[in-house]
Amino acid sequence: MRRGARRRRGGTLMVTGRVLSASAVVAVLTMAGPASAQPPAQMTAAVGGNMNHVPSFVGVEKGIFLKHGLDLKLKVLNTGQEMAKALQAGEAQIIGSAYSNFPVAVERGMGARGVVGLMGDRTSRYSDDPISIWTRKGTGITKVEDLAGRKIGTPVGGTADEYLGVVLKRKGLSREKVNLLNVPPGNLVSALQGGGVDAVACWEPFGSLVQARVPEAVLVSRGGGHIGYYINMAVRNDVIDKSPELVERYVVALAEAAQYTRQHLDDAAEIATRWVTGLDGAVAKQAIRHMTFDPRITQHTVAAWEENVGILLEQKKLRAALPWQQGIELRFIEKVMKSHPQLFSDLKPVP
Repeated sequence: MRRGARRRRGGTLMVTGRVLSASAVVAVLTMAGPASAQPPAQMTAAVGGNMNHVPSFVGVEKGIFLKHGLDLKLKVLNTGQEMAKALQAGEAQIIGSAYSNFPVAVERGMGARGVVGLMGDRTSRYSDDPISIWTRKGTGITKVEDLAGRKIGTPVGGTADEYLGVVLKRKGLSREKVNLLNVPPGNLVSALQGGGVDAVACWEPFGSLVQARVPEAVLVSRGGGHIGYYINMAVRNDVIDKSPELVERYVVALAEAAQYTRQHLDDAAEIATRWVTGLDGAVAKQAIRHMTFDPRITQHTVAAWEENVGILLEQKKLRAALPWQQGIELRFIEKVMKSHPQLFSDLKPVP
């Protein structure tokens, strides 16, 4: 789906990122409850154009945010680094916060904390099934060790980059043993297919896109419990301090959208095709089955923060250890889990 001024249901594609407002569906909603007594509060969330953020897409298109008194606009970007820049520029109050890059942004001065989980199995410290490494037939690459000396395309600084480094290390290879090329997510398929790189490391739906569109694509590695690939949705610190009731409503709404996504995978996948450039329904339905949408923030995901910080230090992306309290705020999700237990009833219990 191209960028530009093309109209679609509920919003306009924009050159700087696709922005769609929940207010586009207000005419077809019958508002109920306390949130209907006043106009919905306007907020903007910077999210990724990928499968990680399907609950946000669902929440807008199904009117869930409006139901809870929020007119949420989504600014769709490519990477976590772009999301951090949007928040720091005042273009968003909420961003996706992946453990692979969010600590780096906080260390560099970004003031935001994760208030609700988005993606990742929260019953364990490790959850990385959405990440995969692919090559094409004829490269001679069949296993991770074969990546030594080869050109690997990935969005540098993202979660797939972190995953690649950990997987290489566990096979006795340093990151310096591969030629790492910074390839944006949307260019990974063409880079591999055209021979610009020998392999790619990516998250969904790009792994499923490679499998579907690169003739004789070869899977080198997927998941395996190497890292804790978790994404929380983070809210700017000043909003947390000044408008806690607004933050709580957002957490309730996202938890409801995540539950709808879990219970209606195919419908959610179709919704994703209207937000993710170049994504068709068949690939989306395959990709979404590698995802876990869990809004909880558990002791396992807090521990995963600390472990990811250690990896980032080792990979020289962080200068010093960053305590989880600087990037995570537990009180909102803990309160919502008590006040709205039905939104979590279909999730696996946390051991």
